[in-house]
Amino acid sequence: MKNGGLPVLAKGGVCAWPLPYDETGPHAARSLLHRTMAGLGLGRDVIEDGRLAVSEVATNALRYGGNAPGGRPPTCPELWVWARTVPAPQLIVSVFDRARTSLPRASGAGLLDEHGKGLGLLGEVAVEWGAGPSRARLAPEPLHGKTVWFALPLPVSWPGLGLKVHPGTAAQCLLRALQGRGFPGRRSCDQRGISVLELPGLNIWAHSRHFTWRAAPARYARQPFIDLQETAECVVRQLDGSSSAC
Repeated sequence: MKNGGLPVLAKGGVCAWPLPYDETGPHAARSLLHRTMAGLGLGRDVIEDGRLAVSEVATNALRYGGNAPGGRPPTCPELWVWARTVPAPQLIVSVFDRARTSLPRASGAGLLDEHGKGLGLLGEVAVEWGAGPSRARLAPEPLHGKTVWFALPLPVSWPGLGLKVHPGTAAQCLLRALQGRGFPGRRSCDQRGISVLELPGLNIWAHSRHFTWRAAPARYARQPFIDLQETAECVVRQLDGSSSAC
């Protein structure tokens, strides 16, 4: 699930690549995203919006991404791409870096300004964007950091909308995704035959077509199985104590 295109993303997978930690990083991000979006058959305007946005996000990671603690060499940023169906079919593009507490702010400059556009342009070309704490996907050990992400529209005919997934399969895939980010856990079945993921301080139920878990004392989160990567990212933020969880 670390490469590919439509077959991977339409089945709840993720494309993830390391980016060079130098001035070639934004170019690499543009090329990788362009290839992925073209493989999905997206329109030229959406592709160009994606290239513009990911270039800015990758540049932000290069400038402000931070170094590895303890004097170790810097950790390369990571580019992640996945699809979600809620609230609408969207492509999520995210760049991970190690500067966990350095969250970006829009500068207020316009798209036609010569300087200072910064991340403000994401609000012009993306459906939505944001930033928050996360963990690396490609590192051999859990690495804490943050992601800056944005959403682009997918066709209303996105094939993932009609995909049916067995609850046990969905639960097992989500467990592997979370274990790969450093969270121990196990899968079991309750007395009703519903798959349950037991994680430190959190249980996630897989029933019918949705994951369900307590996201706050008085609120439950609910995500369709096909939005596996979106669910994993929400759970990572919640387990790491972020207030920006789903």
